[in-house]
Amino acid sequence: MHSEKDRHRQLGALIHGCLSVFSRELRTRSWQSEITPERLSALTCIDAHGPIPVTALANMECVRPATMSRMVTALVRDGLAGRRENRHDGRGVLVVGTPRGRRACQRETHEQHVRLGEALSANPKLLTLVRELASALEDLEPTH
Repeated sequence: MHSEKDRHRQLGALIHGCLSVFSRELRTRSWQSEITPERLSALTCIDAHGPIPVTALANMECVRPATMSRMVTALVRDGLAGRRENRHDGRGVLVVGTPRGRRACQRETHEQHVRLGEALSANPKLLTLVRELASALEDLEPTH
């Protein structure tokens, strides 16, 4: 019988294996995108949690507020996000999604799903790792 710590370690190894193979597989596929992965991640957060203060968005994305502020400036410049006044904090602004940003986010997310599906189809080892990971997750007892 394995301890919970051992099961978590095994799960971590499976996750690492999946991510390594996925990463390698995706690097071999050419893909043109107008949005960097970092910008796509920020747009996804804005879409899901916006309107959102820049500092909260930075915390969610695990970057410094100054870094996120520069990214938001670029997103606003490109019409992918907007800024509006924060009525609860006169000094702060809220980042909001725009229709163009939502469309770009949906398009890029769809394209990622297509590429991930292609990677699974092209690499039997990867499919086996994902199945093992899914099985290990199902065996994990929920903690409350």
